[in-house]
Amino acid sequence: MNSNTMIKTHGYLVNNTTYATFTAGVEHYGGTTDGRLYWIERNDVDLAGIQIKEEVLIPRQMIVQESYQPRIYGNREYNNVIFNGQVMNMEIHDLFSTVKLSNNTIDLMVGSFTNVATNQNNYFGLPVSMEPTALIGTTDQTNFSGGLLDSDFRDTEQVVACRSRKWIADLSGFNEKDFAIGTLSGQMNAQVAQIPMRNIFDSSWGSGDAVASNQLHHVRIMISTMDRTNDFNGLPESSATSGWFIAVPPSIQYLTADVEKPSFLEQMTMIRRSRAL
Repeated sequence: MNSNTMIKTHGYLVNNTTYATFTAGVEHYGGTTDGRLYWIERNDVDLAGIQIKEEVLIPRQMIVQESYQPRIYGNREYNNVIFNGQVMNMEIHDLFSTVKLSNNTIDLMVGSFTNVATNQNNYFGLPVSMEPTALIGTTDQTNFSGGLLDSDFRDTEQVVACRSRKWIADLSGFNEKDFAIGTLSGQMNAQVAQIPMRNIFDSSWGSGDAVASNQLHHVRIMISTMDRTNDFNGLPESSATSGWFIAVPPSIQYLTADVEKPSFLEQMTMIRRSRAL
């Protein structure tokens, strides 16, 4: 028998006007060591009915449905200097896991400025896989209180399915200043401002292990450049002059799985793995 587990995520429009409301409303957000903004959205699926029948889910396919790609605009403003930040880009990571990833684990995964002492490499996942425990201590940033990702091999068997994607600005041969708003070269009107984005990375990964927990957790992790008036070493502060924005589409996501009823011993082993016992 097949099962389709479905979750939905919201769309986001983040700009200087909405920034205060946005940061107050999202569950968790922060800044990375390379000056980007990140935030998350969580969903949980109750699997009590599956467990009562002593069944498990064997993941087969993860599907992410969106009606458009992320849209972005900015002048690469960093620490109050325009065209001083990195090339505009955005990452979206959608993870299904049988153990809830703690906020601290997510901070470590994205390379939060709060974890700068652990590793200067700020790309998604690498601060964990390169130095999983160095200078962190016994906190839930490793494998305590809901954390995962505690080995040099990124042994994430409780992350059963994930899709990771990245988009980057594609100027198609134009000078980046041709896309600027205001008195700079190009004179782009703020009403129509947008930077073309090109998908440069799209990977599906995860352990594919049996789901034998009573809940299936989902988290969408979004990481994006933005125009900011401060440097990386603090929560991002929005620029009020550049007309920057980030638009993320809503999504419908499915985890397609086979429903199986294992023997008692097999089920106990699957439960221990699912719950990281």
